[in-house]
Amino acid sequence: MRWLPLLLLINLAVYAQSSDSTIKLLKDSLETDPHNHELLFYYIAHAYKKNGDFDSASHYYHKALLGYKKKNHHAGVAAMYNNLGNFYYHRGYIDSCIYYYKKALPFYEGQHDTLSKASTQLNLGIAYKEIGAYTAALEYLLLAVRILEGKKETSTLGSCYNAIANIYSRQGDFEEAITYHKKALVIRRSLDSRKEIASSLNNLGIIYRRQGSYDSALFYLRKSLIIKQKEQRPSHIASTLNNIGLVLFNLGQLPEAKAQFEKAFSIRGNNKDLVGQAITLNNLGKVHNAMGQYRRASWFLDSAYFMIEEEGLLEEMADNLALRIETQEALGNMKEALKISKQLMQVKDSLLNQEKVESLVEMQTKYETEKKEQFIAVLEAQKDLQDTEIQLNRLWITILMIGVMLVIVIGLMLFSRFKSEKRNKRKVETLMQELHHRVKNNLQLLSSIFSLQSRAITDSGVLEAVKSGENRVNAMAIIHQKLYRKTEVGHIDGREYFYDLLGQLAESFGYELNNDNIIVEIGDFNIDLDKVISLGLIVNELVSNSFKYTFSKVLNPKLCIRIERVDDDLRIEIKDNGKGFNREEVSSNAMGLNIIETLSRQLRAKVKWDTNTGVMFNLLMKLN
Repeated sequence: MRWLPLLLLINLAVYAQSSDSTIKLLKDSLETDPHNHELLFYYIAHAYKKNGDFDSASHYYHKALLGYKKKNHHAGVAAMYNNLGNFYYHRGYIDSCIYYYKKALPFYEGQHDTLSKASTQLNLGIAYKEIGAYTAALEYLLLAVRILEGKKETSTLGSCYNAIANIYSRQGDFEEAITYHKKALVIRRSLDSRKEIASSLNNLGIIYRRQGSYDSALFYLRKSLIIKQKEQRPSHIASTLNNIGLVLFNLGQLPEAKAQFEKAFSIRGNNKDLVGQAITLNNLGKVHNAMGQYRRASWFLDSAYFMIEEEGLLEEMADNLALRIETQEALGNMKEALKISKQLMQVKDSLLNQEKVESLVEMQTKYETEKKEQFIAVLEAQKDLQDTEIQLNRLWITILMIGVMLVIVIGLMLFSRFKSEKRNKRKVETLMQELHHRVKNNLQLLSSIFSLQSRAITDSGVLEAVKSGENRVNAMAIIHQKLYRKTEVGHIDGREYFYDLLGQLAESFGYELNNDNIIVEIGDFNIDLDKVISLGLIVNELVSNSFKYTFSKVLNPKLCIRIERVDDDLRIEIKDNGKGFNREEVSSNAMGLNIIETLSRQLRAKVKWDTNTGVMFNLLMKLN
């Protein structure tokens, strides 16, 4: 009978107006109902989450999990792991959410709860999709589909199809995306889920637009709009109106596209949808640009800019700045266009898109080149005018002046070209150094995260894997650290790099290079950037294995490392006096060996192993 008051209490707590009163009511019940603490902990956590107190919410979710574990209540454990996954997903901590979803799966399997298992696999697929791990996302989504397709059609199966379609769309595989969106649509129609039907129709319209099938795009988008208007969901209506406007824009029907964007903006303004307003203002700016109404376009784009900046929308900011550059160039405001170009460069740098940064450098160079060519054209026009005037005078003055002007023009052209190329080269080098600086900082941050994570790990196998990951990241970080300090970034000092790498490796395992057990001989040589990363990872794997398996297990361990240039070749020899290993037995499962063999093939290097008594590794490759 104790369940009846508990259920009444939970209903009161869930529908209470104040989250604080909900929490107090639930905490008071902990003393009166000792049998259901785990369920009460869950609802307390839910109330704290609703209240925005995420630390307390996490604390009570874990208390509920611990209680179910003590009771060996596997269904409760699975549910709490899944709830923790949902909690971290909505907070944006995707790595944590994936961890907890994966923890839930074996418990659902143990309970033979295939529907909950499929739902968690769907969650994993969506989480992996968020971080761009599309292969893993598809793997989990297809596993969920395999379970759900053998059962009664559910909204979960429709969501799986929809997520799979979105992944194919992001990868540019529009045919597969359309196939799965249509599968989702069939299920949603069978369930008469009008909200999801409208969503699938809208998604199909977006894919057909990206594919260039504009008639099909309009067909599905308009069907979606009819349902959304009947359902009276303003924000969804505005989204579809915006998509219809984009199709009409692609068809060149600019007044009709403008009308759709204006309707979308009006709806989003009434609903205080700042993000939607910003996107639609960008589109209004784009359509006014296409109509040649540049001052009107400028007003829309400037209005969108302030909204986007307030909301911190990087991708929309990039679109806005690109459109503003187009507008300012059309208005002849080249200085303002160049100023916005530099701002766009910073935004795209924040998105870690090197190709787009280089595109902006090209754009700036193009602008300066055009300005130089205009200057030369003015000089040539002046020369022509002067030639005409001189021809009216004496012939010898004409010949003399033509010669003088030709020398001046050629000199100016050569001087201007020299200055421009030097300036552009300096800018490109500065940008590349800044890029290497940012990569270096990101790799060092990743290394620090590995290091911090390893302090909390007690499992030796997991700790070893984390340590290996940290060393691999460090091997690449050293390269970018050196490139950041150089003005020429085509190659680096191989001797200096490998000494730094080996020093860091030895230190990470608690050893020093300068002792009788470790012999390091490295000659002088420079090496291309595209080869040194692979070589650094190979040396990292070999030396790490020696520290792990020889220095910890052999009474008097020895490690010898020789790296030298022989004519046009680079020779690397690494050997230790460990117990060796059987390559046939371990190569298929050893990640380190797979890394070494894969990278060696990419370098077209000749590799020799001797693993019978200790490990001896020889690598020979062309430096150039």
